[in-house]
Amino acid sequence: MKNMKIYIVTYNRNDCLNKTLDNLFSTNFSDFKNTEVNVINNHSNFFLEDRHKSRVNVIHNMTRPDYSNGNLARDWNTALINGFKNLDNPDAKYVVTMHNDCRLHPSWVANMLEMFDKGYNFLVGEEGDNIICYKPEAVKKIGLWDERIHGIYHKEGDYMITALMYNKDKSCINDTMHRRLLNQHDALPLDVGFDSTSDPGHKQRFHAEGQPAREHSTLLFKLKWQGTHHTAPDISGWLTDWSQDFIDNPPSTPRIIPSFVYYWFFEKDVENLREKGYVGF
Repeated sequence: MKNMKIYIVTYNRNDCLNKTLDNLFSTNFSDFKNTEVNVINNHSNFFLEDRHKSRVNVIHNMTRPDYSNGNLARDWNTALINGFKNLDNPDAKYVVTMHNDCRLHPSWVANMLEMFDKGYNFLVGEEGDNIICYKPEAVKKIGLWDERIHGIYHKEGDYMITALMYNKDKSCINDTMHRRLLNQHDALPLDVGFDSTSDPGHKQRFHAEGQPAREHSTLLFKLKWQGTHHTAPDISGWLTDWSQDFIDNPPSTPRIIPSFVYYWFFEKDVENLREKGYVGF
């Protein structure tokens, strides 16, 4: 069993990725033993600097065309499945996922371990899914990410709502960027923002190119969660700006759009699949 497996998702941002790896290895992660660093690569244009090649494993997503808008929920599921392998007999104590432009707090590993020692099993940093840390018990409670919420939008809000529903007391969500906060009083810094110097026009291009997919994901999100709460699913109040009422009285299990198991060999160990609205249980 590994102590920790890290998965960094990248898409055609080699300079940024290599800077992020430099940042990772400069933190107290280097003092944490029996670890593994993986990159999930989603583009044919890819390279690692020589200094990283012996320290990093690369998973090439050969089935994704370069022109696609991507599916980050699927990437995060790839990390969880490859990282833990089996939720009842996990291959790692902790799985950590992050974006290729994540900038880490120098003591993020010590902070992560301190929060885990307080009883949490699911930790979210300050900027959406910039960095998320899992114990296998979290995935057993929450399940996998909903890959139907495709692209780069809304999938992390959807997953955090599910964590609020099924793993409230064990989740420490400190997403100050989107004002999604749960048990924030115990939060310690994991990330300190993202790299804005490498290819500064990247986000503008990506957001512009992904707008049609964003509109579809928004419609699907609203349909999925329709009728599960006394407020209608929307951007504000659901995907951003959680109120105390939303935290105290979270949505109920979605029923309009049923959920499906895509990875039986792994998801069979997720708790209460029938009660969570999965078909076939």
